[in-house]
Amino acid sequence: MVVASLKTTETKAGPVILRIGLSDGSLFSLNSVYLLHPFQGDGYFSPNKEISPEEETSLRFAADCFRAERAALRLVARAEQTRAGITRKLEQRGHGSSQVRAAVSYLTDLEIVDDRRFAERWIQSRLYRGADSPLRLVTALCQRGISREIAKSACKAILDFEKETNLLQKFISKRHPLTANSFREDRFLKGQLKREGFSNQALEWYWEDQ
Repeated sequence: MVVASLKTTETKAGPVILRIGLSDGSLFSLNSVYLLHPFQGDGYFSPNKEISPEEETSLRFAADCFRAERAALRLVARAEQTRAGITRKLEQRGHGSSQVRAAVSYLTDLEIVDDRRFAERWIQSRLYRGADSPLRLVTALCQRGISREIAKSACKAILDFEKETNLLQKFISKRHPLTANSFREDRFLKGQLKREGFSNQALEWYWEDQ
């Protein structure tokens, strides 16, 4: 089998997009980064080049990765995605696991898919809509496929002293209104709030301010 046609397009992001036609009528569009390393060099594929079964397999794999990549970009255009979430969605749409892993890893390297950015934006939105605790914010992010390390780091970055104390007031008002009004110095409540992830500084501020 030989290469019947070849067209290359360079993109602003750097990768070269190849459109390769083979003598059997197959036509592949692919991002060159998905080719196996031996086949990635400039000009490796050229018109009339005879290709081996291994090279053909690499072309087909790269083309499948590129299809997964384009599907992922459509999802990202609609809303911020987590790495785990977009992987699940692509696999549900029929893309192969290996191809999805390659595409998502590539988009993660480009920071198009970014769990840290997702976590920070999600926390910001929750601060305006809910009365969660730091622990519950972290747990909810973990349930969305974010690692606990990233979730805790994002929570710490977003919850400065002002935001944390505002969150603490909302949380107490919603979940412990009677306790907070009747027993402001209650040690049990303080311990529970600390287990919910609120800092000592925020708790001290709340009780001193009452």
